[in-house]
Amino acid sequence: MNCKPINFTGTEMKVELTNLCRDGRCTFCSPLIRPAVVEAGQEVFLQRFTDNLDLYLEGGGRKVILTGGGEPTDAPGKLFGALRQVRERTEELGVELELLAVYTNAVKLLRPIMGCGGQTFLDRLAEMGLKDLNLSVHGLTRKQKVVISGEAMASVDFETLIPAIVRKGIRVMTRTVLADGFIDSIQQIEEFVSWAAGLGVGICYFSDMFQLPVRNEQTTPGSKTVMQWTDDHRTPFDGLIADVRRSNAFVFVSEFTRHNAQGRTFEFRHGESGIRVMFGDLAIGNESEDQATYGYMKPDGSMDVHNNARDANKREFVPLEEMKAYLQMYRPGRGDL
Repeated sequence: MNCKPINFTGTEMKVELTNLCRDGRCTFCSPLIRPAVVEAGQEVFLQRFTDNLDLYLEGGGRKVILTGGGEPTDAPGKLFGALRQVRERTEELGVELELLAVYTNAVKLLRPIMGCGGQTFLDRLAEMGLKDLNLSVHGLTRKQKVVISGEAMASVDFETLIPAIVRKGIRVMTRTVLADGFIDSIQQIEEFVSWAAGLGVGICYFSDMFQLPVRNEQTTPGSKTVMQWTDDHRTPFDGLIADVRRSNAFVFVSEFTRHNAQGRTFEFRHGESGIRVMFGDLAIGNESEDQATYGYMKPDGSMDVHNNARDANKREFVPLEEMKAYLQMYRPGRGDL
């Protein structure tokens, strides 16, 4: 990354901890339509994370999101190590974060951590001071969830999990993809939001499937399947927003661009419960080169100032001839790729 000072004020630091995702079978998985990188080991990754975190914090950034890539709870050493580093570095630098969130498919949250005396992932996250958990919930019915995200994610008992998270003092946001044949209408959106609000969710976020302007030899072989699925199941995003605006169930709050206009966000309030309901879209691969859209750290430990870095000189990419072995390692069971 360029060594000159970077202004990260108002931007996010998105950290992809790992390539590994053992349980997810998301048919739209966005990391599978980006160039894959060789994953750094835990010790090297955490050292690079500390260096990148310091650059981000010293540049005015105050929003850290630990996300995928893969599934953060599939790399517990990196997940909890990164949270420790965040706590230590913010205390040493005397700064307070506006946001510290973990994105997860939620499969492991109520499971015990190996070698930790029965302590669950949720227990440890709360113990480490996490304030925001973003849960992937795709579809209304179990049948929908199995098709779009797989058996393991469809089996998560959110009626038990979400109240347990709330009791720990952690805020919950659900993230749900809009897809034709799944959640694709104002009626389903209203039903989902009412369900989530009743469990204690604070924000429901609905996302359009990623747009990918750049489609070349550096996208992974598996991406062809994923890109075709997203092309075939993309909903009319602007039409849905218009329906939400007309609905008596929601009150429009604001519309704004994010990531230097690479994405749009529409915010509403749910009239019955008062919770925030947000809709967003995002294009991958066409950000401007001249200013930060966010701090974007990949599992190899490198960080760039935006999401479109496809220069092989900047990252250690997985060679195309090795992609089959890569997918078997980091996406076990994905025979569809």
